[in-house]
Amino acid sequence: MIKFNPHNSSRLVVLALLVGALATGCGGGRDTILGVPAMGNAVLVPVGAIVPGAACPAASPTTPAVTASDPVSGNQFASTSTTGIAGGGKAVTATFNLPMDAATINSSSFSLAPQGGVALTPASVTYNATTRVASLTTTSALLLNTNYTVVIQSSIRSSAGVQLGCVYSWNFKTANTASAGPQAVNLGRAAPFGIAATGGVTNTPTAPAATINGDAVLDPTATCNAVTIDATGGFGLCGGSPPQITGRVVSPLFPDAGITSGGIRDDLKAAYLSITPPAGPPAAGSLGGATPIPAGTTLGAPTGNALVQGDNYFAPGVYQSLTSILVTGDLTLDGLGDPNASFIFQSSSTVGSAANARILLINGAKASNVFWQAGSSATLGGATQWQGNILAAADITMVTGATSCGRLFAGAFTAGAFVFDSNVVSVPGNVNAPPTCQ
Repeated sequence: MIKFNPHNSSRLVVLALLVGALATGCGGGRDTILGVPAMGNAVLVPVGAIVPGAACPAASPTTPAVTASDPVSGNQFASTSTTGIAGGGKAVTATFNLPMDAATINSSSFSLAPQGGVALTPASVTYNATTRVASLTTTSALLLNTNYTVVIQSSIRSSAGVQLGCVYSWNFKTANTASAGPQAVNLGRAAPFGIAATGGVTNTPTAPAATINGDAVLDPTATCNAVTIDATGGFGLCGGSPPQITGRVVSPLFPDAGITSGGIRDDLKAAYLSITPPAGPPAAGSLGGATPIPAGTTLGAPTGNALVQGDNYFAPGVYQSLTSILVTGDLTLDGLGDPNASFIFQSSSTVGSAANARILLINGAKASNVFWQAGSSATLGGATQWQGNILAAADITMVTGATSCGRLFAGAFTAGAFVFDSNVVSVPGNVNAPPTCQ
C-alpha cells in the first residue's frame, strides 16, 4: 500500500501519473482522463483541481463550471445528515453554470470520501435540470468530526457536449455532534438581485428615498408608480419618485427583450417551489418534513427576554406554520458556530413583522442563509430590522423605515407588486450593503 501526504504536491504528481498510467494501460475501472480511482478505491485529489466558484484557466462562455457547493469548501461545522433523507443520509450538492448532460453525472464522476480514505458508495447521484444542481446522497449519516473530500471529474459534460474545463475538489469537516440541516436554497440567476416584482413597483414619494443595494428585476410588468421604466437599466422617472439603486434594473425592456429577465423569473419560481411545502401537515412538507411552529403569528419577544426555542429562538432547520408567520419582537437565529447554517421558514399564508421588530443573528448565522417562504404576501412593519430572503407568492410591502438585509422577491409564483416607503434593501455581501449584512 502506498501512503501519501495529501498536502505534499510532489507526491501527488507522482501518484497521479502512476494511477493514470495504470488506468490507460490496464483499465480496471479507473478514470482514464485523470487517473482518479473509481468507487471502492482510495480517492486522490487530482493535481490542479480547483474549488467551486474559482476561475478555471480553460473557461470560455461555452465551458461548464461548478459555481457553488453545499457544504462549501472549508466548512468546519457541516451537518452529518440532511433533513428528510432516508436513513439519515447526507446530501452534497454542486451547482453548474450551464445545463448539463445528466448521463455524465454519476458515482464515477462525482465522489465523496473521508479525507485520504475510500470513496463512499452513494444511495444516489442525481441532477436537477431546472436548478442545474447535482446531488450526491449518502446511505447514512456522515461520521462526526471528520474531514471529507469531494471530487467532480472533468468527464462531466454540458448538454451541448462540452466537458468541464477543470476538475473540482473541496474539503469540509463535520460537526462534533450529530445534526441534520436543510439543503442550501439555489437562487440561480436571481442571486444578485435585491428585489423582484412581477407586478411592478410603487415608491411612496417621501424622504429619504428607498435604496436597493443590488440589482432589481421587473418582469413582466415593467412599471414604477404606474410609469413604464426606462430601457437603459434604470427605474426612469417613476412619477417623480424613483428608488435609488446601486445596480441595474433588468426587465423586458433591458438588456435583451426579456431573455434575461424571463430566465431570472424562472429561477426565482424554481427556488420558491423548492422550499414550498405541499398541502398537508408539516410532516408531509417539502425538504422531507419541517418542524411545526404552533404559534406562528406571535414569534419574538421583548428585548432581554429569555430565549425559548420555537418562540423567540431558532436553531438551524426547516420550520412550518400552517397559518401565517409574524415577528412581533426580537427573534434570534443561532448558527451554532456554523457559518453555513441554513434556516428555512415556510408559511401557508403571509410573512411579516410588527413595527420595530428585529431579527438577530448569532454564532455564525448569516442573512444569506435565511429564507422565508410566504404562501401569499409579505409586509414588513415600520422600522423593522429584517434579516433573510423573502420569497413571496404575491405582493411585498415595506412600511416606512423598514430595512432588509436579504433579498425580497414579490410574485415568485403569481402576480406580485413591490411597495416601498423610505426603505433599504440589501443583497447580503453586496459591496454597498452595510458591513454586517452577510
